[in-house]
Amino acid sequence: MLPTEHPATAPPTPSLRTPARQTAAQPSATMRWLGIAARTSHIGAAALLFGGLLLATPFVRLTPWHHLTIATGGFLLLLEWRHDRRWPHRGKGLLALLHLGLCLLIHWTPALTAPLLWMILISGSVGSHMPRKFRHWSILQGWEIRDR
Repeated sequence: MLPTEHPATAPPTPSLRTPARQTAAQPSATMRWLGIAARTSHIGAAALLFGGLLLATPFVRLTPWHHLTIATGGFLLLLEWRHDRRWPHRGKGLLALLHLGLCLLIHWTPALTAPLLWMILISGSVGSHMPRKFRHWSILQGWEIRDR
């Protein structure tokens, strides 16, 4: 600072704590709660659909839960993509796309419904709970480099 400058008007000095790389923005509180509500709705609808299919309930009785599971799952995918444009090629996105592919496979191979439902359940759980290191790994960019 020059002797003629007042401390309040002095140019800001770079902080030693300022990260060298820009980190991803955190979702707003509204988006976070919207995501929690969508995920909870998806788990509830999928649980009813899963149970009904395993118990051989006639599909016509499960149709509302089927549609609600698709709608809430699609909404979750939209929220994830809105939050992180790199999502489709990251670990969490790749696992979500595998999850979606397994869901579609049921429609083409209904005889495999029960094992596919278990694989869907497992892929959804793993995708939601795997460590950040793997969720943020990218097939295009490799491992995420985070500043401490």
